[in-house]
Amino acid sequence: MNGRATSSAHLRKVVHVSEQTNASTPRERTLPLRAAPNDGLPNWPEGVSPDPAAEKVRQLAATLTTVMAERGLSARAVAKLAGIGVGTVQVIQHGNRWPDTRAVARLEVALNTALWPGHNPTN
Repeated sequence: MNGRATSSAHLRKVVHVSEQTNASTPRERTLPLRAAPNDGLPNWPEGVSPDPAAEKVRQLAATLTTVMAERGLSARAVAKLAGIGVGTVQVIQHGNRWPDTRAVARLEVALNTALWPGHNPTN
C-alpha cells in the first residue's frame, strides 16, 4: 500500500448492455466505424477528398505542412510551441485520425496562422 486508504466506493461494476436491459442478446452497433480522413486518398494531403468533411481536414493538413516547411519547423518543434504531443501533429499531417478542435486551436495560436479552411483569425 502507498499509505492512502482504498475505498470500494471508487470502484464500479461495468455491466454489459444486455444485463442492464434484460435483453436476450446484446445490442449491435448501428453506425459504421468512421473512416480516417485520409481513407481512399493515397497521396494525402495532395488531391481532393470526395468527403466534404475529410476535405476540410486535408486542407488543414496541407496548410500545416506548408507553414512548417516555410518556417523550417519539425513536428516536434510545432508540438512544443503548441503544447500538444508530437504524435498529434503527425496524425493531423498524415490524416490518420480526425483532429480535435483543441489541438487545431492550439496550433493556430502557436503558429499565428489560420489552419482551418475558411477560418478568419480576426473573428
